[in-house]
Amino acid sequence: MFSAAAGPLPSSLASGGVRQVLDPSTLLGAPASVRAAAVFLLTVLFGGAVIYRYGNRLDAAVDASMANPLLSVIYGLIAYGLVVFFTVYAYSQVSRLGVATTALTVLAVVVLGALLFTLGGLGFVVVGAWFTDALGVRDPWVGLVGVGLLGAVALFVLPTALGLLVWVAIAAVGVGGPTRRWMHADAAEVHG
Repeated sequence: MFSAAAGPLPSSLASGGVRQVLDPSTLLGAPASVRAAAVFLLTVLFGGAVIYRYGNRLDAAVDASMANPLLSVIYGLIAYGLVVFFTVYAYSQVSRLGVATTALTVLAVVVLGALLFTLGGLGFVVVGAWFTDALGVRDPWVGLVGVGLLGAVALFVLPTALGLLVWVAIAAVGVGGPTRRWMHADAAEVHG
């Protein structure tokens, strides 16, 4: 089941514990309050990292996303699709090298989750910053926590699939503007 390259694993992982942890029914079977709290904490954690690292670029991202929010949703979904595509592609290529599949699967799920929550954090920061700017507060942390709570409440109150759809839609609005600018940057440089 495991190659020597994987190294020794704890007995709980070697006996199928990894599959149980990575099984979507384990995550989706958790109570709604646990899912909502986990998503809220991860959203604020990754969003906080975005504020810390890229806070000086926040105004440009807000302007890009709020220039056309409906178009931003489409480009945000494209960004999510690109992340999933390239992660799955990298996983398929590395798995051909004969790397231990269990360890590689765990790594791929962790990387994919981190990338998706980083995009989500960016999206929630941008939407939150726009919201607080509209209210005159101008504090991205307040916006992040407020919009993160909104996403967590959606996951708590709505059925799981609909709650995830709301969470992704909120994040897609914030991610879409910077994605659109990035995708069309060459055309803007040529014509500008």
